[in-house]
Amino acid sequence: GRGRQCLSSATMSGFSPVARAMAIAPKCTGFLSLCASTFIVQHVLRDKKRRGLTYHRLLCGMSISDMVGSFMCFLSTWPIPKGEAYLASGTVQTCAAQGFFNQAAALCTISYNISLAVYYLLVVVKGWKEKRVEQVEKYLHAVPIVAGLGTSFTALGLKLFNGAGWICWIAPGLPNHPERHNPSFGVFRLAFLYADAWAIILFLAVVMLVIYIHVLRQEKSLDKYVSSSFASKKRKQSRKIRNQAFLYVGAMYLTWVFGSIFRLMQFAGLTPPPAIIILFVTFFPLQGTFNLLVYMFPRINRYFEKRSLSASATASMTSLTGAKSFFSSLRQSNMEKRRGQRKGTDKVLTTATSVIVESEIRKSTIVSSTENGAVGDDAKAKAEVSFTAEPIMEEFKDYEGGGDGKRFENGDDAIDELANIVEA
Repeated sequence: GRGRQCLSSATMSGFSPVARAMAIAPKCTGFLSLCASTFIVQHVLRDKKRRGLTYHRLLCGMSISDMVGSFMCFLSTWPIPKGEAYLASGTVQTCAAQGFFNQAAALCTISYNISLAVYYLLVVVKGWKEKRVEQVEKYLHAVPIVAGLGTSFTALGLKLFNGAGWICWIAPGLPNHPERHNPSFGVFRLAFLYADAWAIILFLAVVMLVIYIHVLRQEKSLDKYVSSSFASKKRKQSRKIRNQAFLYVGAMYLTWVFGSIFRLMQFAGLTPPPAIIILFVTFFPLQGTFNLLVYMFPRINRYFEKRSLSASATASMTSLTGAKSFFSSLRQSNMEKRRGQRKGTDKVLTTATSVIVESEIRKSTIVSSTENGAVGDDAKAKAEVSFTAEPIMEEFKDYEGGGDGKRFENGDDAIDELANIVEA
């Protein structure tokens, strides 16, 4: 027993600084990402409005997947069989379990980026609104989950999960576990994760290009056909959504860039330098952290916009001299205006009443004249009363707001709706 303990101590002390960094760095970034994804999940689930929106449910699904992956990264070398890595204290079974959840979460999380990209494509380019997007939402969740779990169960059945230096994943079983060694482990690494990731990266680039071109064309159309104020509002909303989509893609790219360089060098038979290795194990767990920054960006931006508007209003009020007298005169002017309106209304009513009284007098005169044989003037009197009273009563309606008034048209489209959803 003492000999084994001494051997274990010697083995632990024999790990290089890079191997130690590979074990420690993902624990820090993995824990950070775990907290970030947990915040997104609780932020969505505790609010009824957010729970009812496809955008937030997709982010919730991605974040739940990332919580699992971040926790696996936080464990890093602990589940690896003892003595095979720095701080390793697990068994073959714990390593297989970590490899299963690591594979499922890694592919599921990156596949949710496809779902988000498709969502933005449907809303921004196709103009779909929330109710229509809800009809295809189940597929946007099903594809990432099926892909992640399907590859994990397959790899588990083939005994592909072994210690991979800093975490358990698809790795060679040699030299410690020859019974678990699969010579084609490199093909499975490529097929089960990295080929998918690179295809997704290419797909996202194409989708973002389509969205960018669409928004650019929309801005040109707005400048040509609508008023400048309306065009400015629409342009601002479109750019908000476009930038939000770009940021989510950028977060995914940051997560995968160093891992892709690391694996490409391995596939090419090259030895990755220590800097690339450390950057890989540091950035790979950070998807949740980057997602939280992007998720909170519209809220942070709105907060600073409100502060800026408030500061501008305060500065304007401070710079005005005689503000009190200005508002007093404005109030006095409004009071005089109201008095004038009342006088005008009274005048109209008085005039209308006079006309009506005059018409009654004329009617009685006509009746009297009829008795005396002057019936021919009746039509003339009625026409005169009608001609005089109608425009006055119409003028009275205008005073009382009886006309058509202003008509407001609801111009919200799918982009306006999404802008509100993102900030919900």
